[in-house]
Amino acid sequence: MAVDIQLIRAYTNGLVAVTDANPVGIPLPTDASTPLDAAYHEVGAISEDGITEATSQDRTDIFIWQNNALARRIPGQATKTWTFAAAETNLITLGVQYPGSTVTQTPEGVAIAERPPITDIRQWVLHGIDGTRALRIVVPRGEVTERGDVVWSAGGITVYEWTLSAYVDTNGFWAYRYYLDESLASGS
Repeated sequence: MAVDIQLIRAYTNGLVAVTDANPVGIPLPTDASTPLDAAYHEVGAISEDGITEATSQDRTDIFIWQNNALARRIPGQATKTWTFAAAETNLITLGVQYPGSTVTQTPEGVAIAERPPITDIRQWVLHGIDGTRALRIVVPRGEVTERGDVVWSAGGITVYEWTLSAYVDTNGFWAYRYYLDESLASGS
């Protein structure tokens, strides 16, 4: 296969959107180009590091006596995560940052009666754009399972760093990927 630099992607723009907690009856996106349902709310600006996706799976190595050789690697538990930092302080980011807490708009801003975090499963969309191409990842059951330190500093902006973990849906999938890319379309 020859090298084709037209197939190299750099998703340098896009969005992260999320529903309210415990979504019921909200349709999942089924392509990369249809506008999102109004139940999805954009998180806002994401820090310059963008989004990092990770897949991890444990394996159990089975060795045999002859030559002490590896005979099998049995797949075990698997996780799928995305890490990113929300750079805006808005009602959406505050709701995700403080799940289970009471977030109330006031005449001067927002008041939060903060509780310890609770289980907060939501639908998520991560949408990357590279010129006229796009990649949309739909996570039907996702939860922020790690929250980084929130730093107040004269040397940088305050961000909310999150690790989004995917849980499998009723069909056994943890994410759906949709590529808007003419070079990958049927008939190309």
